[in-house]
Amino acid sequence: MDSRLDAVAEETDRNRATFEAFCRSLSPGELARPVPRATWLVKGYIAHLASIDIWVGDWFEHQADGRRWRPTMEDGSAFDIDRWNEARAAERAHVNVDDLLAEAAVHRKRLWSAVDRFSPDVLDRPFNFRGHEITFLRYLQLWAGHDPAHSADMLRALPERRGDPALKEWFEPYGFLES
Repeated sequence: MDSRLDAVAEETDRNRATFEAFCRSLSPGELARPVPRATWLVKGYIAHLASIDIWVGDWFEHQADGRRWRPTMEDGSAFDIDRWNEARAAERAHVNVDDLLAEAAVHRKRLWSAVDRFSPDVLDRPFNFRGHEITFLRYLQLWAGHDPAHSADMLRALPERRGDPALKEWFEPYGFLES
């Protein structure tokens, strides 16, 4: 792996371990709470993070192999990441947390295998991400905060946990509990 990714890999792995511990600490009642200003229950965010690496892993494998990638939806329509995420979360609605986290580990391993094959040219290649031109290196740096970002989303349904010192410490570098 390119040495520029060492800190990214460490941060991402540390965040995943903290995310897993947080998820396992949630009661069935907490997992079933609706998240304000969202379509998912708390557990839906776990399902999302268990499955998003399927898509990202495919994308990264294509990049590592130098292949063009034009994904479509299952019905052949233009790809829509929000529709894709909704479908994956719905498919996993009744899967228990331990199984979701085990699935996530499989997809994450595959994703890291693709990243391990990124050449410096791939890491430095710009692309449009939500209206901004960034490189794959910058994308990975931002992606390292995906688990804590969605954990902060989950906390909107769990206000009694907002004062947890361990969560505050985890979120502090990202500014996720500012509002």
